[in-house]
Amino acid sequence: MKEFEELLEIADTLLGPNGCPWDKKQTYNTLKPYILEETHELLEAIDLNDLGKMKEELGDCFYALIFLVKLAEQNGIFTLTETLRTISEKLIRRHPHIFGDIKVESTDDVIRNWEEIKKKEGKKNPIEGIPPTLPALARAQKVILKLRRAKNTPPAPSHLKSEEDLGEKLYTLVQEAESSGFDAESALRRACLKHESSWSMSI
Repeated sequence: MKEFEELLEIADTLLGPNGCPWDKKQTYNTLKPYILEETHELLEAIDLNDLGKMKEELGDCFYALIFLVKLAEQNGIFTLTETLRTISEKLIRRHPHIFGDIKVESTDDVIRNWEEIKKKEGKKNPIEGIPPTLPALARAQKVILKLRRAKNTPPAPSHLKSEEDLGEKLYTLVQEAESSGFDAESALRRACLKHESSWSMSI
């Protein structure tokens, strides 16, 4: 694709001998805040359903990833080709119902196969691989989902009528935390750790 090749050339130029001084000073660690910021800006565009902004922010995120790969190439760690090959192989390996001869009847079958494949890849328990830097709320939902699947239990009954209803309930809980002098993020993070530890001790 011409546009993709052009973007790679731009990255090479910015990181080249006559490139941008700021770009050439960057490392993986210095780029972490920008990657996080770009991701949140994309999430904001999705929440606002702003398609024009979404296109722009997707481009920013896409370039940030290319920039990281180019840094790796400069340091002889890995190449863009190797990166693309790795994800292609993973997608094919984890979708045997599409690229192989495995038969599935539902999305539940797909998820079960997915987890079994990850076990064969060396995954030791269902919550392994959840990024520790996730905000507590996102991590809690991920942990609950993974543990429910691992225990093969149905979802807990819910009386929520809409996402807006959920948002209001969460907002009320945060209000209570604020009024009581508690940090909601820390409290939820500790709750996650407790349930994760209980699962780890039971296996």
